[in-house]
Amino acid sequence: MIGLVISGHGNFATGLHTSLKLIAGEPINVEYIDFEETDSIETLKEKYYTSLKALDNCDSILALTDLAGGSPFKTLVEIKTEIQKPMEVIGGTNLPMALEISMTKDILDNLSSLVESALEVGKNGVVKFEFIVHEDVELEDGI
Repeated sequence: MIGLVISGHGNFATGLHTSLKLIAGEPINVEYIDFEETDSIETLKEKYYTSLKALDNCDSILALTDLAGGSPFKTLVEIKTEIQKPMEVIGGTNLPMALEISMTKDILDNLSSLVESALEVGKNGVVKFEFIVHEDVELEDGI
C-alpha cells in the first residue's frame, strides 16, 4: 500500500484536500500538510514525521509538493534520506496529478509506476484553450 503526503506553501495542501474530496470523495492513507507563514523548517519537519507515523501501515510513500526546490520539497527530500521505507518526492503538483494519484495509488501499488503516471498526468493536465473555427465546406454536385 502506498501512502500519499501532499504539502506546499500556505494552504496548498488543504486546498487540494477540499478539491479532491469534492471531486472523488475522501481518499484513504493521504496526509495534508500546509507550510504556514508562522512555521519554521523544524516545525514543518515535525508535521511531516507526524504524518508519516499516521501512514505507518503503508509500504512506501509518495510526497507531492507545490514547488520543486521550495522548503516543503527540500524538507521531504531530507526526510527521504532518513527513513527506512521507499519514498519519492515530486515538485510541481497540480490537481489533475493529485486526483489521478489519489484514485490509482491502491490499484497500481507500485511506487515507480505511480511516479511515472503522476508525471505524465501532471504534464497533460496543463492545457491551453484554443478556439478552432470550422469553415463551411461547400459540397459540389456528384458525378
